[in-house]
Amino acid sequence: MMKISLCNLHQLLQRYTSAIIGVLLKGPLLSTSLLATMLFQTSVSAMEIQFSSQQQLSAAKISNDTVMGGISSSEIDNDATLEQPIFSGNVSLANNGGFASMEYRINTPIPASNAVKLTVMGDGKKYQLRFKTPELSFGEAYVASFTTIAGQKTQHTFTPSDFNPQFRGRSVNAPALSFADIDRVGLLIADKQEGEFSLMLDSMTFND
Repeated sequence: MMKISLCNLHQLLQRYTSAIIGVLLKGPLLSTSLLATMLFQTSVSAMEIQFSSQQQLSAAKISNDTVMGGISSSEIDNDATLEQPIFSGNVSLANNGGFASMEYRINTPIPASNAVKLTVMGDGKKYQLRFKTPELSFGEAYVASFTTIAGQKTQHTFTPSDFNPQFRGRSVNAPALSFADIDRVGLLIADKQEGEFSLMLDSMTFND
């Protein structure tokens, strides 16, 4: 009998029904424990990260244009009712400033995925979703933009090709983004959007 590799079996499990799995269980080369492992791997191919989770994410770090002489301000605070973090503050264009940002380190591995769905509630302004990997140099990020609707929860879906590697708004050379390589996630507001802003962070879901 031809041996079946773990990779091929994983693909079969994603493709066929539980009836096929029952047949495979009768084969001498596939143990129950191996099948359980593969089923677990299949189940986590879609993974949700809650921004409120202290297990999935480290404490957020704030980075504003003050590092370049600006006076914009921002903070992360939890909504008392929904218990979701809110990224808020004030963007000022004074002293050639104009941005505010925050970043989490991701504490859990992300499975190989073809899409990520970001769920937020915003204020009608435009934001950047920013991913970082160990491959990037300091300050670089993979960037995709989205526009919120004031007072409404919205979902924004991206594929790896939607993200452009940038450094301070300029394109840079970097490897193609793979979601499985991400170890940090951040949000940024810029584009001369002066004034107060508020963005409630709900979740990110990575899936096939």
